[in-house]
Amino acid sequence: MPPHGVLRVACLAALFCGAAAAELERIEIRGKDAIGPYERISGRAYFTVDPKAAVNRPIADIALAPKNAAGKVEFSSDLLVLRPPAGKSRGAVFLEVVNRGGPQSLGIMGDQFALDQGFTVAFLGWQFDVPPGNGLALEAPTAPITGLVRQSYVEEGGGRHYTGFRLAYCAADREDQDARLTFRAAIEAPAQIVPREQWHFEHDGCAVTLNGGFDTGLYEAIYHAKNPAIAGLGLAAIRDFASYLKFGPKGAPLREDPASVQRVIGYGYSQSGRFLRQFVRDGFNEDEQGRAAFDGLMISSAGAGGGSFNHRFAMPGEAGNSVLSILRPVDLPPFTDDGLLAKAKAAHVIPLIFYTFTSTEYWARAGSLTHTSSDARTDVPLNPRSRLYFLAGTPHASGPFPPSRMSGAELQYANFAQQRWIDRALLLDLDAWVASGKDPPPSRYPTLARKELVPRAAVQFPKSLAIAFPEYMPQVWRMDYGPEFLTKGIIANEPPVLGEPYPILVPQVDADGNDLGGIRPPEVAAPLGTFTGWNIQLPQLAGLHYLSGLIGSFEAFPKTMDDQQRSHDARRSIADRYAGRQDYMDHVRQAAQQLTRERFMLPDDVEAAVRKAGEMWDVIVKGN
Repeated sequence: MPPHGVLRVACLAALFCGAAAAELERIEIRGKDAIGPYERISGRAYFTVDPKAAVNRPIADIALAPKNAAGKVEFSSDLLVLRPPAGKSRGAVFLEVVNRGGPQSLGIMGDQFALDQGFTVAFLGWQFDVPPGNGLALEAPTAPITGLVRQSYVEEGGGRHYTGFRLAYCAADREDQDARLTFRAAIEAPAQIVPREQWHFEHDGCAVTLNGGFDTGLYEAIYHAKNPAIAGLGLAAIRDFASYLKFGPKGAPLREDPASVQRVIGYGYSQSGRFLRQFVRDGFNEDEQGRAAFDGLMISSAGAGGGSFNHRFAMPGEAGNSVLSILRPVDLPPFTDDGLLAKAKAAHVIPLIFYTFTSTEYWARAGSLTHTSSDARTDVPLNPRSRLYFLAGTPHASGPFPPSRMSGAELQYANFAQQRWIDRALLLDLDAWVASGKDPPPSRYPTLARKELVPRAAVQFPKSLAIAFPEYMPQVWRMDYGPEFLTKGIIANEPPVLGEPYPILVPQVDADGNDLGGIRPPEVAAPLGTFTGWNIQLPQLAGLHYLSGLIGSFEAFPKTMDDQQRSHDARRSIADRYAGRQDYMDHVRQAAQQLTRERFMLPDDVEAAVRKAGEMWDVIVKGN
């Protein structure tokens, strides 16, 4: 990554004293500058791990990695740290697991929120396949082997496109006649083999081109590649960096004194949240000295998934939508806390965890599997050290405001409901739980017992002209990747053999079509329309059961009773709900104040939420 301030400082290896610095050998500081009162430090962290240590054995292919003279495996990562002014630190690090090289918390919670609250904010590269210059990355060694790879490509267009698609791993032999390209227009349909003479690898073996172009649907190239990166070292990098921040020696870079950091809270959103689920599942919260790396985790918008993070020929940057992730080793059991936290429990290093879901996590990331039995008939309780908060009516990624259609007049408006106010309060709730044992708010999510969680077909969605309720949703299957996948991370079946699908449940809705069973942000608690976690963004991919994995939908209520009757809309009109703009804003204020009493919103954020409500009224009702 480009250094900030371009200030070169010598490597400070002398400040590290073996185990005292965990397995982070040294930090090279490449730049220092200021952002207002905050100090920004960029650099690189250099790690070594013992491949024979029990906590490192889960790293796929680590035994095949090159070793240094001491028998250790070496790797390094980009880092970025922002620190509050001296005397304003709360003694806590907010360590964000970056998403494809970049942060997300800054946009979700507000650019300086964590810093203003006294957190040291840190980011570390963990993903080896981030393109150069595109963010914080991991430089990992490779294993000198050849093996089977599958590259997926979804063509979204309605006609033929005369382009190829890139491969995450270049073909070992571009003339390989055993390589296959398959196509399917429906996810459960048998894959059709495209004749070998109709497609080819490009001259460098790093792309596939199909003669005549691609039809709409799912293509999969299955071939052999070589020299896979030891991708699971990204999990070790995050573990050892977190451990260093807590236990590193006095005077070491990033730690002015041993008391400067008393606790480390990890944060991950979407892909990075799935990373943290797998991080705990695979036993990485225990460092090589048997200590807990993270004290608390805020795992946001991960749903039930892990990721393609720790196996041979891993593709961590993929599995970003609800089609490709089905056939990647992403949505794999254990889903519920009893299995997910089993290794951390055995090692006595279970962190305090906040899981947060948007509505999209139920619709496109199998969120219900995290708190129901595998047959979806009973609720499964969370671990006592976990809380789950469902931010009802919010999408995985908030759409623009004023609301707009994503592409094409026939598609729904994007959902613009925000998580910001709730996430800010939850971060402080989690830190208080970690720092002083103050109990956080009770979990808030839909359950079977309260009849708030139902199959898609049982959702009582109101009749409305603009939003067509989906007749399908992404599925998650029991998948067989071959006999050595679970023990060694080696995939023999590409694509995996699909077994029975898991039953996935979604939130029931009220008469307005808004989700039940969660925390409603102010704009959903006092609504001007229906907010969903799904969007039929690409109807041409219905055969793949594709609902947008990122955006939701919004449809305003009818403005008047005449509008309601004329459109045959089952929802009450805005005029029937609110006496006018001020009455609406008063309803929003009351909803926000209730959230503050429940510790789901900060008092300082109430007026900002009310001002935003005024803007919503002006756009949606007045058309300004």
